Amino acid sequence: MLLKKYVKTRRKVKILLLVTIVALIVITCIILLGSSGPNSAVERLLDERFIARAYQPQSEQQTRDVAVALLEPERDHGVIVPEKYDEQKIKSRIMQSRLQQVKQQQQRDNEAEQERTTLDTIATAVHIFYTAPVPWYKSKKPPLPLREPDHPNEVASLPLSATPKPVKILNTAFYPALGLYKPSAKLLGQHFENIRSCGIGVLILSFSKPSDPSLLHQILELAPQHNLSITFELSVAGNRTVDYLRQQLQDISSYVELPGFYRVWSQSRAALLPVLYISNAYKLSDSLGRQLCRPTALKLPSKDAGQLRRVLDAIFIGHIRLKSHADVLRRLCFDGFYSKLPSNGAVFASTWKNWSYLKSYALSYKMLFVPTVGPGFAERNKFPRHGDIQRHRSNGRYYGVAWRTAILNHVGFINVASYNNWPDGSQIEEVVPRAGFLDYNPGSKTKYLDLTAHWVGNFLKTRQEASAAGTGAGSIQNCYELLNNTIC
Repeated sequence: MLLKKYVKTRRKVKILLLVTIVALIVITCIILLGSSGPNSAVERLLDERFIARAYQPQSEQQTRDVAVALLEPERDHGVIVPEKYDEQKIKSRIMQSRLQQVKQQQQRDNEAEQERTTLDTIATAVHIFYTAPVPWYKSKKPPLPLREPDHPNEVASLPLSATPKPVKILNTAFYPALGLYKPSAKLLGQHFENIRSCGIGVLILSFSKPSDPSLLHQILELAPQHNLSITFELSVAGNRTVDYLRQQLQDISSYVELPGFYRVWSQSRAALLPVLYISNAYKLSDSLGRQLCRPTALKLPSKDAGQLRRVLDAIFIGHIRLKSHADVLRRLCFDGFYSKLPSNGAVFASTWKNWSYLKSYALSYKMLFVPTVGPGFAERNKFPRHGDIQRHRSNGRYYGVAWRTAILNHVGFINVASYNNWPDGSQIEEVVPRAGFLDYNPGSKTKYLDLTAHWVGNFLKTRQEASAAGTGAGSIQNCYELLNNTIC
C-alpha cells in the first residue's frame, strides 16, 4: 500500500531501484577497504608462518625459520611487490633440483647394492651365455673419395688405388658400469662372483676357431673357485661342414676331463657325460646323417653310425628356430634342442606360447627342451641382423614373463640369454646412465642381477616341490626334468 501511495509511476520505480544498487555498491567498497588494514596484514603473515610450520619438521628450528622467510613476500608500505623475472635464477633452480635428483638416485643405488638379492644355492640346471672377449666395436667402410674430373663434361669416378681405412663404431645400446673392459683375472673373478650370487651354476662359452687358448684355460681355472662349471657352444654356421664339427669335438675332448667342465649323469649310458650346445644345428640335416646316432639305437648297422660319438660322447643339444627343426634334430639323433634367441615372437622356438608344445614334443621322443630367457633384445644397428625383433625390457616385466613361462612348463634346463652380450642388448650385467645410451632406470645398476637371483630361487623352489611330489626318481617325467642332476 505504501509503495502504491508514494510510487505511482514506472519512472519513479526505476529511480528507486537504481538508488538501491548504488547504495549496495558503496557499502561493499567500505567493507573491503576496512578489512585491508594493519590487522589483516598481521593475520596474513600469521597464516604464512603457520603453513611453513605445518610443512616442516618441528625439530628443525633453523629450517623452519628459513621456510618462513621464503614465504614472506617483499612488501612496500604493506603492498606486495611482485618478483621480477630472472632467467639466471630460474636456470640455477632447475640445476639444483636436477642435482638433488641425481644425489637421491645415487643414494638409492648404494642402498640397493647393500641390499642385493643373492642366493647361496647353486642351480646347475640354469646356464648362462658368457662372452669373452666382448666385440665392442664394429667396422664400417667409409665412402670412397671421388677423383676430380679432368674435363668439365667428364663424370667423377673412383680411383682404383683408393683403400680407405674402416671406421670403428661402438656396437652397444647400453654402456657398461665397468667401461669397455678387456678380460683379466680380476675382471673375470668379479663377473663370476656376480653370476654365482645369482644362483647360476654353468657358463656357456662360444667355442670357435681362432680362439685364445690362454684365456680359455684361465676361465676354466677360475670358474671352479667360484663354484661354477663351464660348457661350450659349438657353431656350424656358414660353410662349415661335419668335418669342422668333428675337429671341434676333438679339440673339446682335451677339456672335458678338467674339474671345471660341466657333466651330468646319464642313466641309460651309466656314465658322466658333458653337455654341449650346437648353434644352427638344423643346417646339418643333409651332411650329418647318422653320425650322432648310437649304434645300439639303430635297427640296421651303418658305417657312419656314431662316428662323432666315438670322437666324444656327450649330451648334444641343438639350436632350432622353426617348428620343423625339432623333427630334424630328432632324426639326426640329437639329445635335445634349445631356443637361442630371447625375442618373443621372432621365430617359433623363441615364442613363449609355443614352449608347452616343444616340451611335450621333447618328452614324447625322450629328448630335452631348453628354453632361453632374456631381459630384452636391443641391437644398435640401423638395420638389425635378425630383422625387426627388438624387445623392450618394460622395467623387468618382459624378463619376468619369460621366466614364469619356462618354470610353469617344468623344463630340465633354463638358459639365460647372456651375462655380457652387449652387441645384442640382452645382457644382465651392470650399466651406468650415459648420454646416448639406454639404462636400467627406474632401478639400480644391478637390477637384472637381482631379478635373475629372484627367478632362479623360484625355479629351485618349483623343482624341489616337483621332486617331492614325484612318484620316484626313475619316472620318465622326473628323469627328463633333470632332477638330482640326472637325465635318462
